[in-house]
Amino acid sequence: MNYYLSLAALVPAVILFVRIYQLDRIEKEPRRLLGILLLSGALLALPAAGIQLFASWAFGGALDKRSAAYLLLDNFLVVAVSEEVCKIVPVRLAAWKHPAFDYRFDAVVYSVSSALGFAAVENILYVVQSDLRTAVSRAVLSVPGHFFFAVAMGLLLSRGKQAEKQGNGRRRTVLCALAILMPVVLHGIWDVLLAVRRPWATVVFYCFVVAFFIAADLGLRRASQTDAHL
Repeated sequence: MNYYLSLAALVPAVILFVRIYQLDRIEKEPRRLLGILLLSGALLALPAAGIQLFASWAFGGALDKRSAAYLLLDNFLVVAVSEEVCKIVPVRLAAWKHPAFDYRFDAVVYSVSSALGFAAVENILYVVQSDLRTAVSRAVLSVPGHFFFAVAMGLLLSRGKQAEKQGNGRRRTVLCALAILMPVVLHGIWDVLLAVRRPWATVVFYCFVVAFFIAADLGLRRASQTDAHL
């Protein structure tokens, strides 16, 4: 059963990867580079999980796990920061200076590739410990969430790369900082609303998800349609 659940856990990431690959209309990225990003994101899911377990133990000993302080620290500072940093690091190390990074949409493809590698492993870790219901829930929400956090990251990184090409180092620094800050904020809000477990929080969560997915998808389509050389 776990074998089939593991395969099922990979399906959402594969579907979303095919979609982003198809949206890269002008010039496809090198498969080797995409493979490196996918694998790096996947490998970094493990240390991220370790960091979260350690931090949860550390904060849990000092704070009431039902307190607002714990929810904010755990979901923003620990989970969101550790996961989004692990997803952006491969892009910065493997793709930023790569000669193939010559179109604006490339940054979105790179960010999504790293994020989907991460999400695939995270999904397997959750699903093999649970059931088909968890697999379906994560396929509908969690993996697409990672996908769209990465879209936000990639859109900002593309602008940062463009600023670098124009010789504007200060603007590049600001945009690259926003490329990690924006996904962290979105990810943190997402996780806090899930962690609260109150009827009002559930309503707000689904409203947030719908609005975020629509806005991110519109931004993704527009970026694909208006892609241009850096």
